[in-house]
Amino acid sequence: MMLHRRAAQGTQTSRRGEKTQPIFCTIFGAMMLVLVAEVLLLVISICVTDVGGRLNQNAKDMLAMQVRNRVGYVQDLMQDAQDLTDLSDYIDRATLAMVNTGRLDLDALNTDSEQSSALLAAIAPELVNTLRARSVTGIFVVLNTEDLRILDVGSGVPGIYLRDLDPDARPSEENADLLIERGSAAVVKALGITTDKSWQPVLRYYGLKGRGFFKDPFLRAYEDNARLSEEYYGRWTTSAYTISDDDRSAIAYSQPLILPDGTVYGVVGVELLTSYLQEKMPYEELQNEKRGAYFLVSTTADEDAEEFVVSKSVTSSQDSYALEEPESMMRCERRADGCWLNLHKRDYYAVAMPIFLYSRNAPFSDEHWLLIGAVNSQTLFSFAQNVRHVLTAVVVGTLVLGILSSLLIAHKLARPVELLYYEVVDGQEKKKFPELSHTKIRELDRLADALTSLNSELLNNSTKFLRIMDMASVELGGYELRFDTGSVYVTDNFFSLLGEPLPKDGFLSVRRFEEILTRIQLSRPCTTTERGDKLLTIRKGGQTRYVLLRVTKDWNVQVGLAEDVTAATLERLRIEHERDYDILTGLYNRQAFQRVCGELFEDPQQLGTAALLMMDLDNLKHVNDTYGHDWGDQYIHRTGLCLAENTPAGTVVARLSGDEFMLLFYGYLNREQIREKVRILSDAMQKSVAVLPGGSELRISISGGMAWYPEDSRNMETLKKYADFALYQVKHSHKGCLQEFSMESYRREAQTAQLRRDFQQLLTEERVYYMFQPIFSAYDGRVMAYEALMRSDMERLRSPATIMKLAREQGALQEIERLTFFKSLETFDHLRSEGLVRRDALLFINSIASIALPQEDCEYMDSRWHELLRQVVIEITEEEAMDREAMEAKRRAPSSSGMFALDDYGSGYSNEGSLLELSPRFIKVDLTIIRGIDTDPDKQQIVQNIVAYAHPRSMQIIAEGVETAEELKKVLELGVDGLQGYFLAKPANIPTRIAPAARQIIENSHSSDCG
Repeated sequence: MMLHRRAAQGTQTSRRGEKTQPIFCTIFGAMMLVLVAEVLLLVISICVTDVGGRLNQNAKDMLAMQVRNRVGYVQDLMQDAQDLTDLSDYIDRATLAMVNTGRLDLDALNTDSEQSSALLAAIAPELVNTLRARSVTGIFVVLNTEDLRILDVGSGVPGIYLRDLDPDARPSEENADLLIERGSAAVVKALGITTDKSWQPVLRYYGLKGRGFFKDPFLRAYEDNARLSEEYYGRWTTSAYTISDDDRSAIAYSQPLILPDGTVYGVVGVELLTSYLQEKMPYEELQNEKRGAYFLVSTTADEDAEEFVVSKSVTSSQDSYALEEPESMMRCERRADGCWLNLHKRDYYAVAMPIFLYSRNAPFSDEHWLLIGAVNSQTLFSFAQNVRHVLTAVVVGTLVLGILSSLLIAHKLARPVELLYYEVVDGQEKKKFPELSHTKIRELDRLADALTSLNSELLNNSTKFLRIMDMASVELGGYELRFDTGSVYVTDNFFSLLGEPLPKDGFLSVRRFEEILTRIQLSRPCTTTERGDKLLTIRKGGQTRYVLLRVTKDWNVQVGLAEDVTAATLERLRIEHERDYDILTGLYNRQAFQRVCGELFEDPQQLGTAALLMMDLDNLKHVNDTYGHDWGDQYIHRTGLCLAENTPAGTVVARLSGDEFMLLFYGYLNREQIREKVRILSDAMQKSVAVLPGGSELRISISGGMAWYPEDSRNMETLKKYADFALYQVKHSHKGCLQEFSMESYRREAQTAQLRRDFQQLLTEERVYYMFQPIFSAYDGRVMAYEALMRSDMERLRSPATIMKLAREQGALQEIERLTFFKSLETFDHLRSEGLVRRDALLFINSIASIALPQEDCEYMDSRWHELLRQVVIEITEEEAMDREAMEAKRRAPSSSGMFALDDYGSGYSNEGSLLELSPRFIKVDLTIIRGIDTDPDKQQIVQNIVAYAHPRSMQIIAEGVETAEELKKVLELGVDGLQGYFLAKPANIPTRIAPAARQIIENSHSSDCG
């Protein structure tokens, strides 16, 4: 009853006359002030930082960044697709060639299907090549020489329309992935490509108002009398179109076909399916909820206007409102905070980026293309709105929770204090110290316990301490200091344990005792244990003792205990030494070296300039094998002793294994200081001698590799790897030396190792394929042979020269020979069965002059390609010198044609000696001689000499590397029999015909000879 009555008294006056208040009000008031301040700071920070506005702006910036990244990709895709200059030039040359030979009449191009089909069939392979080379889904050519304004709607126009539905996939060798949408039956038959389900022989003209993909460029050039180049009239369709009976929409780029005399005779162009463009414009990257949209649009309006209308070409979105927007036109509105679209009465924030496709002075340069990325504003700014709601809820929740918590905490804290206060007051009134209640608050309970046990502890502490000291099995000493009373208690043996006599006057105060204890610790070796205790080393009378001093302090009392731990410390030191040191050499072992170096690398300031040196004994195996392992151990011991005696103090030296040693020099200012220390060590090693049985001496020979810290690496494991690499180079080049690590050599070795791994993968997975380059007759231009050329799809092994170099290094020439014959025969046999090469043409296969395939491989080729082998010409390459036995084995192989070709005559091993030894059917003059032969009399004389030598002996001369018309004319004049080079035809998966210009030169050459 008294407790409740006193607690209810409220505010009172202290003895000093000051007004006081209950502890509850003090705690609650303070907590409320803190709460109000926190809430105000939170509200002010939210308002000042404008979190919502910043989040909205971040959302806009992220959208703009995505669109900016995407517009560059789309622009590159469209610009690359519209680069049709080479194709247009090729079609012009083919058309002129047919016109000049009388096979084509431009006036009858629209009406004579046979002539138009002939032209389309002639250019169709180049269309396929261009389709393969571009990231486009279709390519087309439309032939027309009449004014489109007078053509009837629905009339047929000759042309060809090819489509590749997946241009990013690897091309099929048989063009099985291509479809013919439009083209005559003759063209379909000539190409051998499957027709689509909507195939028609001609394209339909739908008038000037139709969505034609070729009428606008044609009409503009036709009306302009073709004053500009063809590419200036090029144009992209501004809206998607479909060809009849086909539901796949697309946009197309087309440009007119114009002959040098200004005749406009059609258009050539490419298409991009909208589905393909949608894949290239992934709307998912704009917004996580898939509510974004990409619009590929065009406009003729001023883009800086407040409002402008655009024409939609392609839409990529899953947003139903964006997809349901009217198909063609869309209105954009510019506001102060950006560009906006209104789709079905919903606001979409948009970012519009220009796509540059036309030259400034081009006829269609007023059509501006844009890529627009748009996201529904509610979706785009939803995160900022959610953050505002959450922050408001946090402010309100914080205020409510803070008030409730303050009330509860103030009550919980005030109640126990009031309880103890009134119990103490009651005890004072009764003249007896009470048993205080436990409040479950640590500080208050400690205060209560301290007050309760104060008197009893003072009486019992001394007795307990002495009893413990007497019962201990080890020598112990102790002391107690009381800072409140200034008393000092010390056991009789405490100072003797520490090797210090008692003060002569016997007087000890707290201050004097602390001074003596501090002096003892400073005058003797002292270390601190992990627990904070002091381990003192006491040396007296030639003996060493170890004393552990533990000190605890509680309130105003400090207690110390001194324990003799000599036996335990000596045992611990012995175990640590055995753990850390190599028994044979006395150096650190591997574990200790790792630990010590790890500690050093955690504090880079200690390292300064450092070097890690890895060393190997060179003669240990010889000593072990010759004299036995006991003498080998002496050799190792002598080496370790030399390392320990000739390295500066502080150097970390270790024996890692049998003959491996590692040293870490650290704490130097520069490399030269370390190099000087290493030089001194090397000199000492060279002078150090191990005496062998019989009295012979063996000088220590050791190889080493050194890596630098921090120049080479700041990581211990990396330095070890680098030092080991430098040691590896020494061991494999000049033993007994020391070499520093070279990053250039390391990277070169890594690249070489990677090339070796790639080469093994190439052999294992047969990662090669073969292209074929035609060899044409110099008399009539027909194909007389094909040369098989190795190619690889591995990035680092693109060059056949690299493959051959690795094959020589790794002794894999026979594997390359087998792969060459098997793969080239298999590929060429397939081309023959498909009718893609002449069946009577020869096949030139490059062979290694020093290698012959095993008999079982020859029998396998005979069983599979018996007929084809009789047309094979074995082409001896220049890389290897001839081996007579290998050459005879090639001649005697089953079904061998016995025909040889001497390759690259005039370079390498292909010289007169090889010519006499081989007696080839064909001699291929090296391209270094053919190149520039039209202006070099010396090269002309060489070819004349070999022709004069070869023809009487029934040998044929093939000119390699013909790249210009002048070179072709000259070699024809010099009388060669065969022609090969880029000017006639390039290597290809499916060999192409001879270039029209080259054929014309051959025909003119022989017509002039006849004349």
